[in-house]
Amino acid sequence: MRISLILLFSVVLQLSAANVFGQRMRQPIAMRNVTLGEVLSRIEQASDYVFLYNNKTINSNRIVSVESSSKEIPVVLDKLFRNTNITYTVVNKQIILSTSHKEKMENRQQSQQAKNIIKGTVVDTKGEPLIGVNVKVKGSAVGVITDINGQFSLQASNSEQLEFSYVGYTSKVLKASSGMKVTLHEDNKVLNEVVVTALGIKRQAKALGYSVQELKGSSLTEARESNLMNSLSGKIAGVQVSGSGNGAMGSSRIIIRGNNSLGGNNEPLVVVDGVPINNFNGGTSNSEWSGSDSGNGLSDLDPDDIESISILKGAAAAALYGTRAGNGVLMVTTKKGSHHQKGLGVTFNSNVQFENAMVKPEMQNQYGQGTNGSFDADGNYSWGPKMAGQQLTDWTGQTRAFKPYDNSITDYLQTGLTATNTLGASLSTDKYSFFGTVSYQRINGVVPHNNQDKYVFNLRNAVNLSSKLSLDIKVNYIKQKMQNLPALTADPTSVMANYLMMPRSVHFSDLENPLNENGTIKQWTSKETNYVLNPYFTALNKNQNHRDRFIGFVSINYKPMSWMNIMLRHGEDIYWSGNENKTCAATPYATDYKGHGNYYIGSSNFRESNTDALVTFTKDNWWGSKFSGSLSVGGNLMYTKTETMGENSGPLAIPDFFSISNGQNQTMTHYTSEKAVNSVYGLAQLNYGNWAYLDLTARNDWSSTLPKKNRSFFYPSVGIGWVVSDMLGSYDVNFPKWISFAKLRASYAEVGNDTDPYRLTTTYAIFNVTSDIKGSEVNNTIPLSNLKPENIKSTEFGFDLRFLDSRLNLDFTWYQKKATNQILTLPISSTTGKSYRLINAGNIENKGVEFVVNAIPVRVNKFEWDVTLNYSKNTNKIKKLHPDLSTYELASTSFVKVVAREGGKYGDIVGYRYKRDATNKIVVDGEGLPMLEANMDTDHPIGNYLPKWMGSLTNLFMYKNFSLSFMLDIRVGGDIYMNSLARGSEYGTTKMSLSGRDEWYSGKGGIVVDGVTEAGNINTTAVNPQEYWSRVSRAGEKFIYSGTNLRLRELTFGYTFPKSVLSKTPFTNLKCSFVGRNLWLIKKSIPGYDPECSYSTGNGQGIEYASFPSMRSLGFNINVSF
Repeated sequence: MRISLILLFSVVLQLSAANVFGQRMRQPIAMRNVTLGEVLSRIEQASDYVFLYNNKTINSNRIVSVESSSKEIPVVLDKLFRNTNITYTVVNKQIILSTSHKEKMENRQQSQQAKNIIKGTVVDTKGEPLIGVNVKVKGSAVGVITDINGQFSLQASNSEQLEFSYVGYTSKVLKASSGMKVTLHEDNKVLNEVVVTALGIKRQAKALGYSVQELKGSSLTEARESNLMNSLSGKIAGVQVSGSGNGAMGSSRIIIRGNNSLGGNNEPLVVVDGVPINNFNGGTSNSEWSGSDSGNGLSDLDPDDIESISILKGAAAAALYGTRAGNGVLMVTTKKGSHHQKGLGVTFNSNVQFENAMVKPEMQNQYGQGTNGSFDADGNYSWGPKMAGQQLTDWTGQTRAFKPYDNSITDYLQTGLTATNTLGASLSTDKYSFFGTVSYQRINGVVPHNNQDKYVFNLRNAVNLSSKLSLDIKVNYIKQKMQNLPALTADPTSVMANYLMMPRSVHFSDLENPLNENGTIKQWTSKETNYVLNPYFTALNKNQNHRDRFIGFVSINYKPMSWMNIMLRHGEDIYWSGNENKTCAATPYATDYKGHGNYYIGSSNFRESNTDALVTFTKDNWWGSKFSGSLSVGGNLMYTKTETMGENSGPLAIPDFFSISNGQNQTMTHYTSEKAVNSVYGLAQLNYGNWAYLDLTARNDWSSTLPKKNRSFFYPSVGIGWVVSDMLGSYDVNFPKWISFAKLRASYAEVGNDTDPYRLTTTYAIFNVTSDIKGSEVNNTIPLSNLKPENIKSTEFGFDLRFLDSRLNLDFTWYQKKATNQILTLPISSTTGKSYRLINAGNIENKGVEFVVNAIPVRVNKFEWDVTLNYSKNTNKIKKLHPDLSTYELASTSFVKVVAREGGKYGDIVGYRYKRDATNKIVVDGEGLPMLEANMDTDHPIGNYLPKWMGSLTNLFMYKNFSLSFMLDIRVGGDIYMNSLARGSEYGTTKMSLSGRDEWYSGKGGIVVDGVTEAGNINTTAVNPQEYWSRVSRAGEKFIYSGTNLRLRELTFGYTFPKSVLSKTPFTNLKCSFVGRNLWLIKKSIPGYDPECSYSTGNGQGIEYASFPSMRSLGFNINVSF
């Protein structure tokens, strides 16, 4: 017997049947090809009524369709039961269904005649009363609903059983007894769950022929990250998130099911409420000499505004986005007011987290400034004498004890702070809903004088203009300002690069006031001034970034007929960003501006507009059969424009007076780029008996960045979903009760990646020869007039199994992707007058598996334990490049490169190797130092940055009003070149550089390389450790480390105050939580560094240099509703 009720206020009002039944539902109903039970549940949700019926006479699984523009319940029921023998009777707040006059009278009598009075209370796992739970005598029409205190009272005999059901909770059947206390558990795996798919279309998950994972917004707001992308780490199978090593304000990179493109973008398209937005990336440099990192586009969104994120991993899931679908899609759905929740609601969320270093470089504290064991007060190496307390005159001119100090990087870094406060309000009526938030976030970075202020305003309005016409409008405005973003890698202002070279006897306290009385910089050395800089001086070279962004849309839905719907939508993503950089006159490395200073200001304006139209036709139960389906056709007009400008003062006429007009050689740059893509698409969905599903999609794109004859490209997809359990049930085939759900799925699709503008013809750039004379230069790449977009063909198979009333759920996916027509730049002879030519070439294959397990091992009384396991493994192969190109460079340093090799893998690391003999032993020269190969061996990689597999384990424990959740995140395999260890060892600052010093300086030995001489004899020659590390620092293979790591990624411990306590306050909900992120690096193999560190978020991963220590975040979160 099926009973459900969702609207809670019906319990409180208790109006008479005559007055209440004349009320209208809150919105019209239109449902096609669904079960009778689903229709009745929808009416219950939209009204104050509950249906009572006997499953023996009323088939709630019968497939029906009903559509009515009227909100009157009798009108809807008359249509629903037309040409059937079902009648209905209203008793108070109950609608009793029956199939005969006799049964109707029996039901009425059973609902009114007393047997025994059974009283009880229904609560959730926290002990909170549940309002509106359906309580029914099994096998009869007698039933009631719980009141505001969760209490019920009905007439039943002690031999009868009571059924307890509530939307979103698992049902229970218990023997009737007075004084019952029933606990219902949340149903976390509802089989009819709905997910957001391409174009923002909501569909039942069981109908899909591809894998989709969804994250609820609540999982992003408690233990939150300042960059929303980092919150996805470990929570989705097949998704890898990596940062730039630049702290809370840095950008992150997200890859779904491996890399598809060599020369292009590999990150997914981001779509917010059906409108694509620009997820720009501020840290994509592929050189060790990169600058700062200004964050991601997705980090502009406020997690408090997000309802859910659906990750469309496969090509079939994303195929309706055509040339933009090659890397998957993140479908972000934001919150809006609900017509089901009337009146005004106010929420406030406050999150404060403190950051400090979890892992920091392992430095030596025994030897100080100097070389070859001798002190040098002007030296930049730590190969001097042992710090034993002897009196020496150091670089400051002071004579004092030469003794060790901890001198940790944490002496310079400060405790970081991220504070986010969000105030939200919602207001809903029958026809109108409003949702709005205002948020302020303050970040104080760990580097002194580095901070960020961000304001986010969000407004969402939806209105039903009539029974056929509705309007939805959203405006999201973000204002952000960042001060003194820290430099990355080997930039002279990089704090970490200077720390790696700074002699261990130099103390941060001596550098804190960075200028001498004469205006020069306090510096421990006059050598290598192009690379070495007092870290406190960098704050004087101020930089500032700011961004104003607008994201919004207007959507109109019109339903002229019951089987037709028309959607028109226009969305905009516009931002204006600017930056300024001040270089002080005292800056030693700025040779062109030394003694003068320099001032630069830049701006970038971006706009993307998308105009969509979608017409959907639906037909249920074709000609009385079990076939149903829908056909959608539509189109999209996408236009983007980017404009950047930069002004440079040149040397300042008045030193340190920062104004462009004060410049002695002012220059200006200006760049404009435009792109348009016009598209048409269609989607056909066929359903048989609600257990067999077929999806067909097709999209054709015309891109302005491609030549006319190659401008049109077609992208098809097909998906099949087969719900085996529902099929067998429809034919009355016995299915094991311990199997709740069984589904098979398969799909095939073709998608693409197009290219940037202006790659078809030769382009020119204008530059200043002098302040009065202009010049032009030709692009150094020969264009390809026959350019084609990258093409990706994808196949996917999977199954979804659920057992024991969905307490154990298994989801498995196998996929294969082949990406061809790579858009690459091929190096060519300089005699051509060019450096490169553009080509279409290459074939990349990714294939892998994903496995998601969710289980509820324990569910007793008020305690529940929920476990989720994610596992993914992706293998990559470069099957083909080009006859003239066997290796394609993705990133490089002085001693290693990250490449793609034909026959190898994406992300192979090649570098200088030791010279070895036939038995693989290292060969040393006549001085006993290891010999290196003359060139990098690209045929034999020294590593690869791709992980072998990734996984996570999330545990959630709930007891009464307490909740404890933690996630373990693991990555196995994947190599990284630790340039920090190479440079630090060369300069003698790292702990690993201590080996052999005592022996060498005492004349008793040194470092003896385990190898052989060129003559093949065992090496016995001891060498100077300084000379050894100077040589070895160039050996790329020496500093390749495994990226395997296991960490405690996230922890939350919260308490929700009971409603019995809040009833005496103005609050309707209050939860306080202790939160933590990246708390414990349980296992790693890299000394002093986090394996997740990288100097870039571009395609060239696997290289680290001068990364900041990984940060541990601890704080609290308070969420309150009024």
